[in-house]
Amino acid sequence: MIKKTFLQFLTLMVLAVPAWADAPPDLAPVKAWIAKQASVKSLIVDLKQERHLRTVKKPLESEGRFYFLAGGAFRWQAGDPPKLVAVMSPEEEFSVIYPAKKTAEVFSREALERDDAGQGIAFLRAGFPTSLAEFQQRFEVIGIKSEGGWDIVEIKPTGAGSSFAVRKLVLTINQESHRLGAMQIHLRDGSWINNSVTSLQENPVIPASQFKFDLSGYTVKRK
Repeated sequence: MIKKTFLQFLTLMVLAVPAWADAPPDLAPVKAWIAKQASVKSLIVDLKQERHLRTVKKPLESEGRFYFLAGGAFRWQAGDPPKLVAVMSPEEEFSVIYPAKKTAEVFSREALERDDAGQGIAFLRAGFPTSLAEFQQRFEVIGIKSEGGWDIVEIKPTGAGSSFAVRKLVLTINQESHRLGAMQIHLRDGSWINNSVTSLQENPVIPASQFKFDLSGYTVKRK
């Protein structure tokens, strides 16, 4: 089973359930966001995360970086130095690495499809939708509202992925740049996570080495 920390990150990227349910929302902000993403072939995103737990008064803070390459390769690392690294290679091998413990789990494509997080990873590997029609095949917009130069958008997945324990996901999109500024996820257990984008690079050149990890000296469990 893929660890909960990474599962929450995947859920945060792709999943939600409804909160607004009145008149159909005006999809103009979503169309503008999709148009902006259509030209994105690679990304490097720095995130600041706050986890609000029911049993802890003070939010748990951490920082992470996400690398994405059109075609399905991606890398997520949390902490500096990284406490967790998750890599999907172009060869479709998925690894979850814990550098401090010198341990790693490596999933074959078949094993990944059987894992609870497999559907979420499939959403990530599919990349950004390039049209509203493609977006609507994968997501339903529940509601949109405007606050101080930002569009607050709530979506839910259609079909696969709805088994994740998520109550609500909110995307905050800048009305001028049409870039994502924050993502907030509310889990069914009452906890919630806020991820603020602190830095975003569109179409950078990302070395192939970012999507590989040298596991020499690691205890590796293959699935």
